[in-house]
Amino acid sequence: MRGPATRPRHVIVLTLPLGNGHTAAAHVIASVLRRDGTRVSVYDPSEGLFPLFPLARVLSRFYRFAVNWRAGTVHIALYRLADRHPAGTSRMVSILFGRRFRSWLASIGPADSYVSTFSLLGYLLAEAGGAPVVSFVTDAGAVNRIWFQGAVEKYIVPDTGSLATALLCGVDSDRVSVVRPPMSAGVEMDKDQARRRLKLEDRFTVLVTGGGSGLGKGVLEAARALVSARTDVQLLLNAGSNADLRREFTDLCATGTRCTVTGFSPDFPLMLAACDVVVGKAGWLTLNEAMSARRPTLIVDVVPGQEEGNCSFAEKARVGRRIEPGDVPEAVRRYAASASALKEEFSFSNDMLSSAWADEMARDLKKTLTG
Repeated sequence: MRGPATRPRHVIVLTLPLGNGHTAAAHVIASVLRRDGTRVSVYDPSEGLFPLFPLARVLSRFYRFAVNWRAGTVHIALYRLADRHPAGTSRMVSILFGRRFRSWLASIGPADSYVSTFSLLGYLLAEAGGAPVVSFVTDAGAVNRIWFQGAVEKYIVPDTGSLATALLCGVDSDRVSVVRPPMSAGVEMDKDQARRRLKLEDRFTVLVTGGGSGLGKGVLEAARALVSARTDVQLLLNAGSNADLRREFTDLCATGTRCTVTGFSPDFPLMLAACDVVVGKAGWLTLNEAMSARRPTLIVDVVPGQEEGNCSFAEKARVGRRIEPGDVPEAVRRYAASASALKEEFSFSNDMLSSAWADEMARDLKKTLTG
């Protein structure tokens, strides 16, 4: 295994717009590495790989279509193909994009080390050779085997399930590190303060969110069920960057229900602090933001294959549970009627949830990158 002998002067982190979790992880990693003065650059290759073609926008729209059309049929097919034939899929991507990727990589300047938050980018980086590559796996459980292809220097995985997949793929144990979930520091504000900042009433509040990309039909179904049931609660409907979902949410609120509709907003941490429970999908980013704020998540959307491990992780840690969208109003009524109901069903004292995760990640990344 290669090992850099000197402290890195410049780390480049690469990501792709196929789910907001990959991009968010890239920026979190960058912020961790910058703590001691390490120079870090974050790039999305799809923004520069084809100067005259809007690849980033096409990928983002395709991902949204793939996970939503006909219950995610397209995404399921592609996910299974990659999992069953990881080496062949990686090689095909290299044949199609490898030369242009290497040319683009040379154009952004040299780096002492690379970090990838998307599986195929780790493969392409390792294939390009030169500086060592760290691949940061952004899902939990039995993740797709395509993550563990190529001569990647080190893998950072979130749990023992993803570690097991790496070992089954033939990755040496000394090339894999388990780092606890990427929980942010959260918002240092209590519930009452957050509600005042957001001009909300002081009542039981449910945050319904489709994540940063506003994905998930179950999220919309759950919102409709809550509005139709006329529960005596306050709703925060967050559509992320999905304009269509925001319009749907806005139409729902026209009925006079107590609710606030938002799109992608820097106030999302405030919304988490203001709410009592989150209703959303099993995206790794969404779950970890909720865990960071110590808010339980009712999971109404799970992208097949990709997010099933995340859902299992949340249920095992007792920070979330899977539920049918139509059953959300009944659960919310029960939680709103009794504060003890939430405490009995969910727990945030599990050892898997460490507020010191950033320090652990920083130590592991620096050890990997500096040798």
